[in-house]
Amino acid sequence: MYNKPISTYMNIRCVNLMLNDIALFVQIVRAGNFSRASKQLGMPANTLSRRLSGLENRLGTSLFLRSTRSLFCTPDGERLYKWSSTNIDSLSAAIESIQSASHGVGGKVRIQVPTGFFECPTNNFFFELLKSYPELELEVLVSDHEPDLDQENINLLLMVGRPRRTNYVIRKLCSMPLGFYASSDYLSVHGTPHRPDDLKNHQCIHRSDDTSINILLPNGEICLPVQINTRFSTNSTSGLISAAEQGFGIALISEHCVNLAIRKVIRILPQYLARGDGLYAAYSNHKTLSAGARAILDYAIARMETHNSG
Repeated sequence: MYNKPISTYMNIRCVNLMLNDIALFVQIVRAGNFSRASKQLGMPANTLSRRLSGLENRLGTSLFLRSTRSLFCTPDGERLYKWSSTNIDSLSAAIESIQSASHGVGGKVRIQVPTGFFECPTNNFFFELLKSYPELELEVLVSDHEPDLDQENINLLLMVGRPRRTNYVIRKLCSMPLGFYASSDYLSVHGTPHRPDDLKNHQCIHRSDDTSINILLPNGEICLPVQINTRFSTNSTSGLISAAEQGFGIALISEHCVNLAIRKVIRILPQYLARGDGLYAAYSNHKTLSAGARAILDYAIARMETHNSG
């Protein structure tokens, strides 16, 4: 049997230790400070600091300029991050892929969904996934803001409206046309519009502060833009509904992400819809999707295709 020299084993051990510390370094850069990295990695901040100092000593250079709240890469740190981050992600993805093939889909997936996601009356989305994959663990964040997937360590994003960041892999899941909803109190005071043109005499509550909207006719064609007045706009689905319930105007809301039957609003102009933002899935192009996140994305695509065909 061939026996490697002890020095060879020592070299391998040193390389393994350095690779582990470089992986920690990449996560610290993405987190922006030790405190956030500590929470994301489940490792004490002083341990991270000690491991980073050890890596700097072995490399013979400083990787960070430290301040009380933030970390900034030195030129050497920038160079190490540029060349190591993608490789570390690829290596992690390869290991997870091999493990998943052997043990099935599992592990923890951190995902963000829009507000209103869990209000859908038939929304068993995540619970069906948990039944299908007993080893899968989910941490579901609910928000309408566009996160930094790398810094917030989010594996997959479901978002109303196309994400604006350029470092994401983005897929449109479905279109989300908007219906018109108002409270009975608002309608009793301001009257009920019967044609799209009537909207110009009302206050509209919308996701953006646009002064016009495109109306979808019953045959699916788009008519000319309709001018609207907007005193209140928000990208929060819950915020739109709450404003309508309190009589601040006519809200443009998608039925995809919320159960409007349980809210204190009434559908008006039922034969018309407004063109709305789509529902998108996104993940960082700095990372390869884990088997668990891929299973969720594939399931979301299948669910949307079934919904659209129905």
